[in-house]
Amino acid sequence: MKCRLRHTLIFCLGMLGSLPLFAREYAFLSQSELALNKTRLQQQQAPQLTVTAWQQLQHEADRALKAPLLSVTDKTLTPPGGSKHDYLSLSAYWWPDEHTADGLPWVRHDGKVNPASKNEASDGLRLAAFTARVQALTLAWYFSADDRYSDRAIALIRHWFIDPDTRMNPNLTYAQSVPGKAENGRRSGVLDGRYFATRIVDSLLMLRTAPGWHQQDEQQMQRWMSDYLHWLQTSPEGKGEAQSENNHGSWYNVQVAGIAWYLRRPEVIPPMLEQAKSRMNRQFAADGSQPLELARTRSFHYSWFNLQALTALATVAQNSGAGDLWHYRTPQQASLLTALEFMAPYSSGKNWPYRSLDHTGVRLIPLLSLADNQLHRDGYQTAIRQADWTLPENGPGRGAKQEALRDTWLLAVPRFSVGQASVHGE
Repeated sequence: MKCRLRHTLIFCLGMLGSLPLFAREYAFLSQSELALNKTRLQQQQAPQLTVTAWQQLQHEADRALKAPLLSVTDKTLTPPGGSKHDYLSLSAYWWPDEHTADGLPWVRHDGKVNPASKNEASDGLRLAAFTARVQALTLAWYFSADDRYSDRAIALIRHWFIDPDTRMNPNLTYAQSVPGKAENGRRSGVLDGRYFATRIVDSLLMLRTAPGWHQQDEQQMQRWMSDYLHWLQTSPEGKGEAQSENNHGSWYNVQVAGIAWYLRRPEVIPPMLEQAKSRMNRQFAADGSQPLELARTRSFHYSWFNLQALTALATVAQNSGAGDLWHYRTPQQASLLTALEFMAPYSSGKNWPYRSLDHTGVRLIPLLSLADNQLHRDGYQTAIRQADWTLPENGPGRGAKQEALRDTWLLAVPRFSVGQASVHGE
């Protein structure tokens, strides 16, 4: 039996080596780091934080097994085009005007979330929940080989993207609408689709080997993603978002690059890097600060958020061989690493010295770890070692901390932990 398994593994590795790069690599995740953590967990040799992250992921996936399927047709509002198959969301920071009888047009209060944008009437919250469930279920299947997880992830994907009665039309035309001001959506609504790249793309690549995934599923998803990529590249909303100077433009590049990699169109990725480089020339000050994001009421969040996009873009570029965004320097000699250096001291308890409604410093840790791993250096290992992973009992910081723990310890491998062979060592 051992001999047969060994020969099967050698055969599979040989086949893997013969495949083109786009058939072997994920867009945003590291196959080698995932495989190491999977082996460690199976052999009960994983660091305790990896075990904790896996337990939390499995708990999330178990909940997702029992949760209902989700579709854009579930919303109670109907988009202006008349079809519930079109995605519709309301812009989070816009509120009814208290000085007008009907509250129209809505007015903007930056950083203050209107609960009306986060309910079942529109699709914003639903899209986030759907993509999070697909990702959690797919990863749970990867680590456990329990087909219940992959079967449910596939059912969710078919219900959202493929089934005629419930599928989403491949556009975000009506995303981040503002009543009385932008009823038909805004170009900034393209940001809502970032999860199609960061959560769905690698899930689809993983599920290609799941027993319940069929050739027809792959063909349908290729068609949906191809149509959506065309919309991103040609629609007024997509073209407008590509010109955005702040984090919106960065996330546009991530979406296009990640989806292009899934569609085996690597030639689309280098232009996204060039767009990002040109934007970084204006985004980064010489010290690595980001003036456009520092001007926001949630300056820490948006400074981190833009770096999250740029490190994701640097990752898909490196995984695909499309180029190097890590070392690009602006005319002011700032780089992505300069910007990470600027924020790194605030990954722990150090006070953020700018106006900000929130500050969850541990969110920076996955970005610091990613930089070290991809550049084969140890610049941030001390900060990663010292990170406080104690979860608050409730509140918005809990989910952010759980996600950061997963990204750092389950979906990646901190460099200082590579030699560990005990579940008790960090």
